[in-house]
Amino acid sequence: MQTTRALVPEDLQNSHHERRSWHRAITASALATLQRSDPADILRAAWPRDDQAALILRAAQSPTSTEDFPAFDKTGLFQSLSPSSAAVALFERGLKLDLRGVNTISIPNIATWEPQPIFVTEGGAGPNVQWGLGSTTVGPTRKILIMAATTAELENATPEAASAIIGRLLADASNKSIDTVAFGTAAADDAQPAGLLHGVAPLAAVAAGPDAMAEDLGGLIGAIGTSGIDSFGAVFVCSPREATVIKTKVGPKFDHPVLSTLGLPAKTVACFALPAVASGYQDAPQIETSRTATVHFEDDSPVDIVGSGGAVALPTKTAFQTDLISIRVRARAAWAVTPGGAQVINNVNW
Repeated sequence: MQTTRALVPEDLQNSHHERRSWHRAITASALATLQRSDPADILRAAWPRDDQAALILRAAQSPTSTEDFPAFDKTGLFQSLSPSSAAVALFERGLKLDLRGVNTISIPNIATWEPQPIFVTEGGAGPNVQWGLGSTTVGPTRKILIMAATTAELENATPEAASAIIGRLLADASNKSIDTVAFGTAAADDAQPAGLLHGVAPLAAVAAGPDAMAEDLGGLIGAIGTSGIDSFGAVFVCSPREATVIKTKVGPKFDHPVLSTLGLPAKTVACFALPAVASGYQDAPQIETSRTATVHFEDDSPVDIVGSGGAVALPTKTAFQTDLISIRVRARAAWAVTPGGAQVINNVNW
């Protein structure tokens, strides 16, 4: 059984420090590109006591030995770059795996298990519990590529202002994108893992009425329980309107987290059992900056700069000509959910 806990001030402070270190590391890389210097030197000059940022810069390089590879929380990357991502918040609560050097991990789950008697007479034979096992595969990892661009006027800003600007750029670029994929219904392909709602048959919404919301939420929890999965602490994920309605109407004893996301359409409410959700990250994230890159500025369906037949992607900008700094953060991640551990209702009537 897995439990959840609310964030306490110490947790919030640690999350803030983690995010701040990531932004400083990326800012040092961007400024180093402008000044043709070493990012570590800029980091030491601006933030000499930020050891976490120094580790991140080291991790972005090719280590000479795996023994010397600096240890840090890979989950922190996504928490820092996507502070408002409901998917990242969900993964933080679920099962976290280290996929370094691993292609896939199969997680066993109980497919069939009839209730067994647990009381026996004195001297009586004890029951031998039997069940049918299934498995959920996490992996292989897929590449997450987050890109943003800012003007070279960054060089004239103070380091703290520059890190705030870059942090905002990357957060805006990644929050909705990660959630849209994670809470999608698409099957896995060469580019991305399957959406957590792939293959999940939506439950019917309850007709409009004073108890419609409670009935819908209860139906989601009930469907998880019917699948034989522990629903204690299950997480509800929905669009901002529905999340606000739920938080406004539920009582103080409601013990299920409610996460707001732009990755689900309005009137859609999903529920995830924490023991059923698993995610993993592989290797160290890489931070790259450039003043000469040519970039297709398209966030929905980016394509090659020059496609088949010589077609040029539009709009395309050259960083050198427009005095931009292109920032790119790469990482590898995977996620999966046990069948029955995710439930969804579309078009709720409240």
